[in-house]
This record gives sequence, C-alpha cells and structure tokens, in this order.
Amino acid sequence: MKIRILCIAAALLLVFPLAFYGCADKTGPAETTLNTATEPGESTVTEAEDTTVRDDLPEIKFGGYTYRILGQGGAGWTASDILRPESFADDGLSDAKLKRYLNVEDRFNVTVETFLSETVYATVQGAILSNDFSFDLINMDTRNTATASLAKLLLNLKDLDYIDLSKPYYDQNYIHDMSFAGKLFSVVTDITTMDMFVTWIMMYNKNMIERNDLDNPYDLVKENKWTLDKFNSMLKDVSVENGDGVWDEKDTYGFSAHTGSARNLFYAAGLTICSKDDSTDIPYLSLSNSGETLTLVSEKVSDILYKDNKTLMNTQIVEAFEQGRSLFLAEITGYLGRFREMEDNFGVVPYPKYTVEQDRYYTTNDPCIMVFSMPAFGYKQDQLERSEIIFEALCSESYNTVRPAYYVDVLSGKQTRDYRDYEMLDLIKNSRVYDFGLFNDLGSISSIFNSLASSKNPKVASLLKSGTKSGEKKLNSILEKYDQIK
Repeated sequence: MKIRILCIAAALLLVFPLAFYGCADKTGPAETTLNTATEPGESTVTEAEDTTVRDDLPEIKFGGYTYRILGQGGAGWTASDILRPESFADDGLSDAKLKRYLNVEDRFNVTVETFLSETVYATVQGAILSNDFSFDLINMDTRNTATASLAKLLLNLKDLDYIDLSKPYYDQNYIHDMSFAGKLFSVVTDITTMDMFVTWIMMYNKNMIERNDLDNPYDLVKENKWTLDKFNSMLKDVSVENGDGVWDEKDTYGFSAHTGSARNLFYAAGLTICSKDDSTDIPYLSLSNSGETLTLVSEKVSDILYKDNKTLMNTQIVEAFEQGRSLFLAEITGYLGRFREMEDNFGVVPYPKYTVEQDRYYTTNDPCIMVFSMPAFGYKQDQLERSEIIFEALCSESYNTVRPAYYVDVLSGKQTRDYRDYEMLDLIKNSRVYDFGLFNDLGSISSIFNSLASSKNPKVASLLKSGTKSGEKKLNSILEKYDQIK
C-alpha cells in the first residue's frame, strides 16, 4: 500500500504540482509536505515543491470582526459544502476546509461563520433592501444569482480593488462566459468543491473494455480520437438481452444515461445556446446559427440513445453500471463515491468531441451549480475593502488547501482507482463551459438540448423556430437590464 500511495503522489506531482502544497498540517501554516495516509498507522510523506499560489492582499487585522457566509439551503442541491466543520476529524477534505477558515481567521483577526437559508433569495433580497449587513458573502445557484444580479442586489466584482479575477482560484471559463460588457456578478471559486461535484463526466467499465477487445478510452482522449462516432461504434455488440425477450433495466448495455446527462452530448459537440462576442464582451443567441451542425449532432445523439438497444435511458442506470451491465455511464462527478465497492474496475473520461477537428473537449456543470457573489449593501469604503479582502483570502487559501485535499481524496482509492483519472478530471474541470442562455433561462430555447435528447425523432428546425424568437426577446431584455446597472 505504501508503494502504491507513493506512486500516486509522485504521478500527481508530475501532472499537477500545485495540488500538493500544504494539505497535511491541520493547525499551522501550510507546509511543503503531504501526508497521504489511507489506513490506520500507514502513511507516506512526499516532498513537494512550494508551488503555493499567493494572493496580493495587505497584511491587516480586522479586530475580531465576524465574517458571515450565507448559503442556499432547502430541498434539492444546497450550499452545505461551505459549512464550517466543528472540529478536525482525521478526514482530509473536511479537515482542509476547517484549516482554510482557521488560517484566514488567524491572518486577519476575524471569525468566519457559515449558515444556510431555505429561502435564500428572499433572505438576500430582504437583507440588502433593508441594508442590515447580516452577511458578507453569498453562495447560491445560478438561477437565483442571475435574478439577484438583475435586481441590482449584487456587486460588480470587476469594480473591486482587492478581487484579482486573473488568479487561478477563480474559474476563468466562468468569468469569460458569464461576464457582460465589463460586468461580472458571480464567480466559481475553490471555496467549494460543489462545482466539481456536479460536473458531468463519463465513467467506463475497464473489465468490459478488455472482454470486448475495445480501444482504451484514455488513449483515445490523448490521441484526439475520442469522438461521437468512435463512442457510438464502441457501443455496438456490447448490448446483450438476458433471454427473457424484453429489453429493460435487467439487460446489458453499451451506455447508460438520463435525459439531463445526455444533454451534455450537445455541449460536448461545441454547441451552446449563447456564445460571447469577445470584441464587445456581450453574449448573443448563437444556437439559431448552428442549424446544420445541430441537426447532424442530433441525428448522432438520437442514434446513440435510441437505436439498436445500445443505451439504457433513465431507469436504474447507476445500478446497471455498478453491477457491471453497462460499458459507459454519464453522470456527475459526485457519483464516483458510489462505486467504491464496485467489483469491476472503472475509469473516467470527458464526453466525446463531435469531430477530431473540434478545438478541445467540452463539458458543463449541472445548472444547480452554486456560485459566489457579494451583496450590494451600502458599504463605507473600509467595510467594502474588508469584505473584499476576506473573500479573496478565502479563495486563495482554499486553492492551496481544499482543492488539493479534494484531489487526494478522489485519488486515494476511495473513489477513482487510477492516477490517470486525475488527468482526466483535471482536463474535464478545465473544459467546462457555462452557458449564459441556460443559466439565465431563455424560455423554451434553454431546454432545447433536453428536448432533443429525449426524442427518438428530433425535430430540430421546429424546436429552433419555436424557441428562437422568444429566446432572443428575453435575452435582449436581460441585456438591457444589465446595461442599466452602473
């Protein structure tokens, strides 16, 4: 076991040296060593280069100020990942989260409190309209955040002196895709791992790959051969009916997916509802100009999902993969932990490209992703600077503690089983696109990929026609409102 862990650590250092700074020490400043213990009494310490990413904040104390982070609670996905652990628990990721808060508290003489609201938008709106300063930072989903930004409840992060959006602890793809004419009201940061938890990935069964003498998906990705056509060809001849004469969830399939995960096949092909005009930094409805490509992709996706019983859709798809009856499964990263006891070996790859000519791999998060924003209270200058500084510090500290702990947790054997999965997860993380049209809910056009993924005979032209006019109208209304925000 020691040899295996040491090999994993060494491999990660080669792939991504930043991942290994300072996640072992629970109480003091970050160190340049890593404790990768995975069983009681068993540990290996690996020297790591000091590759900490540092912020550019002033050294200042805030006299014991209580900095409060409000997160989205209630039913469904929540911001529970931001909650402060009560104590160290010998759990790498949980301990890293607590250490992050303690380090920022010690550095700036503050106390960080975290809490959730089941009616988060109403809580945000009420507090800001009454200017009660009851929280300093907000973590809620993209739809609530978009509504709050249009209601002028959030600060433009690009106007703030101590927020350095060029730093790697801010997702640069999100900044590019979700900004508008120099305005940005939210960010994806390493304070939470929820963004990675809800990122779409493909998992595949290595045993089934070997039994069917199929190409290694890792190699296909690296050789730029991982395309929709190649993926489809691998599904053929894998599906097997169990002899009862009925194709159902008890049989073996090439692919398992539900409508939401299948939707990402369109994003993976480079399609988005909105794109960005980089010369003006203004999003526009691009899907209406992608008719021919959208039609071709829709035909391929329909073939994959509904032809020749290659795919199990919607019913017990996770169970089929877990039981070794599905070659591929499309789900969010958060499902990796479910397969810790799975008998067969499995791996991780991004969704396939449309063609080899495509510039890169693409993926998305589930729309429930939680993003961070700052409330537009009537700050005095010193109050605003304090809020900015602590937010920036939490982001940088999280990059150097929580982020590496997350990857170590994934690679320790608890979830994935091969260090190359880290390369794939990192590629996927850096391949994410954030669709302005999806997150701002442009009517029926924003659900077009879901509609196409759920149809055996997709009617692309009619769906585009019915959704484009209303989508453009709503987008123009949104952009006009953003333009009025100073």
